[in-house]
Amino acid sequence: MEYITKKGLINALKVLGINKGDTIIVHSDISSFGVVENFTKKKQLETFYNAFMEVLGEDGTLCVPSFFFEYGSNGIPFDISGSQISNSLGVFSKYITSLPNKKRSPMPITCITSIGKNADYICEVKNRHGYGEDSAWDRLYKLNAKIVALGFLGGLTFTNYIEHKIGVPYIYTKIFRTPVFNGNQIIFDYTFNDVRFLDLDVEKYIGEEKFRKSELIEKGITKITYYLHAPICVTPMHDMFEYIKELYYHNPNIFLKHEPKYIAGKIPDDGILSK
Repeated sequence: MEYITKKGLINALKVLGINKGDTIIVHSDISSFGVVENFTKKKQLETFYNAFMEVLGEDGTLCVPSFFFEYGSNGIPFDISGSQISNSLGVFSKYITSLPNKKRSPMPITCITSIGKNADYICEVKNRHGYGEDSAWDRLYKLNAKIVALGFLGGLTFTNYIEHKIGVPYIYTKIFRTPVFNGNQIIFDYTFNDVRFLDLDVEKYIGEEKFRKSELIEKGITKITYYLHAPICVTPMHDMFEYIKELYYHNPNIFLKHEPKYIAGKIPDDGILSK
């Protein structure tokens, strides 16, 4: 039986062009790789973490999504230091968010946890918008962070940021009047985030078939390798943004399965500006 090893992971990451000093954001399903020898869940998580940190070095930064979806769906206040991440993000994100040396950004639905040189820069933000100027995602983009999909072919949350920056008509900025805390300290009394118009039948691609498997890999933007039969993909944010931006100019619905069902006379297709 083949086991996960730190050395094997390091070799795979280096093949994909992850270097010392890089900033990366990892979307993960580490169950795809199997287990470490003399398996314990803690040992498995530590092996992945230690492999990443050795490759990145002292000047590198490791980030994971640590979203708290219950803030938007149930109106539950978000505590940077206390709110657990949503279950759908997986055990590696939970592990990184549990470490004492981490930083966590204050935007619940788009939250990032970071460890390393750029952690303060990424997470100590003042913008109330999840994808706005100087948000955590915007700062990741400015650093040209590399998106790592570990164990699966997804991990395209970054497309939400691209939609925001390019400007698409099927989303709008929603106000969430639920507070954000850091322990007993209130950080924001309300926040903003992009959401879809629910009555337009907006159905997004999951992303893996259209962008991961075909276009991004074929164009050499996404690099892919396999370790213990599980895929690892790496995509630089700047390269992905520039490529998808050009696709969008030719087709404004590039992220969608079909054109939204806009209704003439209703927002956003509500005609000329009123006086």
